[in-house]
Amino acid sequence: MERNVHYLIIDLLRIFAAILVLLNHFATYAWNSASVAEGNDVAFGFLSAFAGLGAVGVEIFFVISGFVIAMSASGEGGASQALRFARIRATRILPALWLSALVSLVARAFYGEDLSLLLMDFCRSVILSPKGPYIDGVVWSLVVEAVFYFSVAAAILSKFRLSLYDLAKIIGLSSSVYILIVSGLHILPPSTRSEEALSVLSRFPFKLLLLQHGVFFAAGMIFFLVKNSDDDHSRMGNRVSKAVLLLLFFGMGTAEIFISVERGYEHKFSAVMIWFASMYAMARGVRHGEFVKHRLGEYRGLVKYLGGISYPIYLNHYSVGMVMVWWLFSLDLPTPIVFVLSMLFVLGLSMAVMWLEKRIQNAIKGRFPELGAKRDQMAA
Repeated sequence: MERNVHYLIIDLLRIFAAILVLLNHFATYAWNSASVAEGNDVAFGFLSAFAGLGAVGVEIFFVISGFVIAMSASGEGGASQALRFARIRATRILPALWLSALVSLVARAFYGEDLSLLLMDFCRSVILSPKGPYIDGVVWSLVVEAVFYFSVAAAILSKFRLSLYDLAKIIGLSSSVYILIVSGLHILPPSTRSEEALSVLSRFPFKLLLLQHGVFFAAGMIFFLVKNSDDDHSRMGNRVSKAVLLLLFFGMGTAEIFISVERGYEHKFSAVMIWFASMYAMARGVRHGEFVKHRLGEYRGLVKYLGGISYPIYLNHYSVGMVMVWWLFSLDLPTPIVFVLSMLFVLGLSMAVMWLEKRIQNAIKGRFPELGAKRDQMAA
């Protein structure tokens, strides 16, 4: 099975998804406080089209994660491989998270929030506690990712008695049932009971159980397995069944995106179209990976850098960006200047975090040489 293959389309989709999420959040920032707002209190009204719409970037990240983790986990199982997988995931995720959480702590303390409460939020964030609140609004998605990683590690530990394919089916089918129930409740005429049921089903534990977003992880896993089946010339029946599941999970993911965008139908359909285009680009880019590398030519290094910095941008735009926007407006700067300066600050901060992250990762790989020799080049 293929491992350590680097698909440049994944890098492009990562930075695209990170920008979508960033614009989604910047579209909601207030100008007169470090908070989200509506109407005239919004700092950047010209970004209103991205409010809610840009959240589809998170779903794109989850599909990429499912694909990359399936690629990384394929191979032999057992305790040593499960431990190696856990070390690689921790080395990839935690250094940038810890650095970014510290920056968010400083930013929110600068804004004047209670330091004792912030320290509790910080501690919950750095250990990826299943119970919030967190120091930054995006940490919840990393907690969901960690649950997915744990599920894959369990499959590796079992020496794949529970195969990646079976795990993807369990995650994807259970999530599909959840999405069907939620979709049905949205279709029903408004009532107190349906609203109460939706309120319960939208709580964080249903995210932790991979019910709300499980179809995205499963779709990514199945996509890798379909690609690998094509390369290995596996039996036609297996490929067909995987393709059917991939279409099912893609459809359920479309439904989840449609109902999760809490704006008008124009924004819902726009989010779905972004989802379609991203998944089409991923399918074509993975299938023709060598062609993409050839076409990008001398820009391949830049594309890899953009893919790498997407994670620090994702981690450092929310709380820090919110405080930065408030502070710049407090200096009576014009809106365009505030927008440009806050974007440049987030970018510069993300570059610094990425630089420090690489040094921490190199130090860890020096302590565990096998991480440097075998580390998955497509780490999510």
